[in-house]
Amino acid sequence: MLEEDNKENEKQLGLIPDFFHDIIAYIIPGLAFILLLIVDWYLVKPIELGKLGDYSLLILSAVFVVAYISGRFFEQLGLISIHSRAPIFIKKIFKYSLSPKWSLIFDENSPKYTCSFRCNVQSKITEWLSKQQGEKLIDECKKETKDDYFNLIQFYLRERFPNIALYEKKQNATIILSRSLSLIFFSSIFIYHIMLFCNSELGNISLNCKSISFWWCASQLFISIIFYSRFVTDKKYHAMYIFEAFIATKKLLRSK
Repeated sequence: MLEEDNKENEKQLGLIPDFFHDIIAYIIPGLAFILLLIVDWYLVKPIELGKLGDYSLLILSAVFVVAYISGRFFEQLGLISIHSRAPIFIKKIFKYSLSPKWSLIFDENSPKYTCSFRCNVQSKITEWLSKQQGEKLIDECKKETKDDYFNLIQFYLRERFPNIALYEKKQNATIILSRSLSLIFFSSIFIYHIMLFCNSELGNISLNCKSISFWWCASQLFISIIFYSRFVTDKKYHAMYIFEAFIATKKLLRSK
């Protein structure tokens, strides 16, 4: 009976982070994207939006569906574009590595982590995966700059330790949130100019409109860079948490 209660609690702990993960990682960025579209259009061609009570439940539901789909789109776009690489001008502004998972273990030139910490994690990974050629896996990851070892640890912790997964999934959601918002604010700059081009002749744009366009685009670029910086920091925190949980969890060293 007690074992069944524990399993039920684990299921509930698994559902809670998944629910909040979708809100933080997809719904919020999607709503931000829709809001920026409205603001962009309003600056180009002012419109009457009306009150919230004027919209039916069906329309509001459709907004959340579009927001979710948009959030998933920007999640995938961020994963294939800026998750593991950075634009050249960003690299010059911010001095950090975009692969904290890899650098935590292998980057000997990084001043952020001690040699003893890296050696400790390497030895524990090798010991844990001794029956799955752990030493060979570490060598290949080091040579090819891969994070396969990290993914193994991450999914093992999620499956075996729901309490760890509860916080770890929240961290992962904040990574997606900051990464998506960075892309959303940056892409809004181009969307705004497309709207401006479609609604007016470039030569006939007033001086006041040009001033508004400059400050609006400059502010969006600034916010995009802020969220990008936050995204990189969130990745480092997430990697540190996973490795610290790995070291602290002695059960991981038992061969299965």
